[in-house]
Amino acid sequence: MSRVLYWVAVIPLFLVVIVFSVTNHATTELSLWPILTETVPFPVYGIALVSLFLGFIWGGIVSWFQNGRCRKRVRDLRRQAEADQSEISSLRDRLARLEEGARQATIPALPPLTPALPPEPQAASVAER
Repeated sequence: MSRVLYWVAVIPLFLVVIVFSVTNHATTELSLWPILTETVPFPVYGIALVSLFLGFIWGGIVSWFQNGRCRKRVRDLRRQAEADQSEISSLRDRLARLEEGARQATIPALPPLTPALPPEPQAASVAER
């Protein structure tokens, strides 16, 4: 679906650029004073397209720098989330080991009580005889 939307947007854009280039094919003199001292013949559509391209690049650079704090925040939050997930995993492992240890360390139930036998009569002591 995204590929279809891409072509739906790109084809008309290319058509607009082609129509613009054909209708503005006249040349003009371009003087880039600090770089070139002579004037250079250049088509009008070339000037327009180069200036649009440079504006696009400049806008991307400005946007990149403006969103730097957001990207840094996202990186920090991603690192924190990974650290939290690691801590959660280690705590789950520790809890499982503690539960296993508690299961093994439980005191077994006392055996049922047997009825008490009556005390046996003790033999008479030697002094009484």
